[in-house]
Amino acid sequence: MDISKVDSGPRFSLYALVINKTCLVQEYISNLENIDQKQVFALFNLILQKGPPHNEHKFRSIGDDIYELKTWRGVRILCFYGGPNLPRSLILTHGFSKPKKRGLAREKKKSVKWRREYFGIADNKNKKANIRGKKS
Repeated sequence: MDISKVDSGPRFSLYALVINKTCLVQEYISNLENIDQKQVFALFNLILQKGPPHNEHKFRSIGDDIYELKTWRGVRILCFYGGPNLPRSLILTHGFSKPKKRGLAREKKKSVKWRREYFGIADNKNKKANIRGKKS
C-alpha cells in the first residue's frame, strides 16, 4: 500500500491510497459523468482552500475515524485524516455511489482496514487472542 499526492492548497492537502498499483479514487472519478466530476473537484478545492467543510451534507464522520465526502448527486468518497506524519491532510481511500445502509457499512469496513494498514495498527481481535493464549 502506498499513497499518492492528489493536490495541496494553503489550508489542506489531499492524498489517495494506491492499492496493488491502482489508485481507486482516481479510477472512480475518471469513470464519473462530467457533472459529477465537477462537483467532486469543487469539493476538493474547498477542502484545499479552507479545510474539511463543517456542513454534514458535504463531509461527515461515519465512525472509526473514517469520514465521508458527499456530493448532492450521490458521489461518496471515504477518507481519513493523515495523522502526525501528514498534518492538515486527508487520505482518500475509494469512491462509490450513494449506497443503501448496509452498503455504507461494507464500504466503511474496507476503509477501516486500509486505515489500519496505513497506520500499522494491529487488529485488536488478534491482540486479544494472543494475550488470552499466553500463560503467565
